[in-house]
Parts: sequence; C-alpha cells; structure tokens
Amino acid sequence: MSVRPNTFVPQSGAYIGERRAESREAVIGNLWMIDGHSSTILRCRCVDVSARGMRLRVPLGYGVREGQLYELTSHLPGQSSPPGLGLMVSRRAEVVRTRIISSDDEYNVDVGVQLAPTRTAKINNGDPITALA
Repeated sequence: MSVRPNTFVPQSGAYIGERRAESREAVIGNLWMIDGHSSTILRCRCVDVSARGMRLRVPLGYGVREGQLYELTSHLPGQSSPPGLGLMVSRRAEVVRTRIISSDDEYNVDVGVQLAPTRTAKINNGDPITALA
C-alpha cells in the first residue's frame, strides 16, 4: 500500500513529503530580521531550528509574508557581540510559511523560514567569512 504525499502522520506530527518532517531542536533566542529592500529591521524570537530552516516568532504588524527574503543576524552591525564570541553570524532566509498565533496577552506571527545554503560570519573588524552550511 502506498501513502499519498501530504498525508498527516500523527506519530511524527508532520506530513509525508514535507520539509517540516526534518528533525527540529528547540532553540530559544533573539535574532534580527533585516529586509534590505524596505530597510525594515525587526527583532524576532527563534523557537526551533532544523538543518534547513527555522521557526520564528515575530510581532504582529510588520507585514511579514511568504516569499520575502531577509537577512537573519545574531546582532546588529555596530552592536557589541556576546562575550567571548567576537563575531556576528548572518544567514539569508526566505519566508515559506506564516500563521497568526495568540496567547492570553498578545498576538504574534509564527514564521517558518528556509535558510540559504551558505552562512556568513563577520569578525570584529568586519571581514566576512563565508562557509557552506
């Protein structure tokens, strides 16, 4: 018996043939989403990460939608890096999924992004180091 694509598998909580079937690790931390076209910079919270994507929480009202490209970065240029690291990690990402979620006191957008195949780190002096993911 064959299983059709997009069939929900309750044991894994994912659909067959879907990228979200990749294993995910819970990672809680703040990132910055930078849209170079509109000069929009917004702070987001990482919820989980896989080899090729991330799930982020973004405040409602910034117009984040599927197909948009952002630069995700650990901290903004000009900010001091976290102690002991001395670098800023940056990665291009495309929004592939959005969903409005609510809690008792706020509304947010749950954003799924697909990460670009390369990542860039910049050392304190601003020199980039690019590596394959």
